[in-house]
Amino acid sequence: MKTPLLLTGATGLMGQLLVEALGRERPEQPIVCITRTEERHQQLQALHPQLTFLKGDTAIASSWDAAFAQHPPETIIHLVQLRQVPTLLASLQRAQLTPRLIIIGTTGVYSRYNQYSQEYREAEAVLQQYAGSYCLFRPTMIYGSPRDKNLHKLIRFCDRYGRFPVFGSGQCLLQPVHAGDLAQALLTAYLNPEIQGAYDLSGGSIVSFLELLALVEKLLGKPVQPLKIPYNLGVWSATLLESVLGRRSPVRREQILRLQEDKAYSHAAATAAFGYQPRSLEVGLAQEVELLRATRLIQASGKT
Repeated sequence: MKTPLLLTGATGLMGQLLVEALGRERPEQPIVCITRTEERHQQLQALHPQLTFLKGDTAIASSWDAAFAQHPPETIIHLVQLRQVPTLLASLQRAQLTPRLIIIGTTGVYSRYNQYSQEYREAEAVLQQYAGSYCLFRPTMIYGSPRDKNLHKLIRFCDRYGRFPVFGSGQCLLQPVHAGDLAQALLTAYLNPEIQGAYDLSGGSIVSFLELLALVEKLLGKPVQPLKIPYNLGVWSATLLESVLGRRSPVRREQILRLQEDKAYSHAAATAAFGYQPRSLEVGLAQEVELLRATRLIQASGKT
């Protein structure tokens, strides 16, 4: 019997896409998924015939300990949270296991404003000391599914209201990556154990925020007006809303601050190492708009 692949985050956006890809490429491979709830289990089992589920929380060491005792893995793909890496490695050390690790991180590690940047850097530093083989992917903003919380919402807002707030100049650079390209990179890394090290995985296009809105306008086929809001006013308003509404605030101070820093990162190292070739933003957004129209979440082309 094959040694199982241990997967976290299977019920999330990336996890579902990866399970689907593994179902096509490795349907005979046993996969053990650690999940907190039974939500989406039935949907996932339709994508891959060899799934086993363990109930657990990967933020807690005992969940890892129990998983390793029952299913010592050859490879772990951890999609949930980079900050859990120290907990994962401590459990592996107790179990005296050194499986190959494929970890999803974030380019948020480079941010001056992300509240977790320091913890991301500390987790990466711990990972660099791992005795086994590992591969760390740092994606930029992920889009391409109704389950993404970024461009999907932006497109729907623009379609509904014909405008979108722009805090500051709108000239900060973005390089979103399509979820499908990230899933393909994960699959490639899993199938090719010689791929090791850390890679930034960005999308195929670099655009400013204003250029992004212009592209959405083009693809929707209807006007999208940028609503310029002075940066300091935006920061002040978001701070006030957070203090009053807490988690219910529609915008967070950190979001406004991060809109002032460029988030474009080269993926040249990944291209050289394993042929990573992400789609352009226009192609990816056109696919997302088509999906939104097919599911009637936005209006058909040309309607206002």
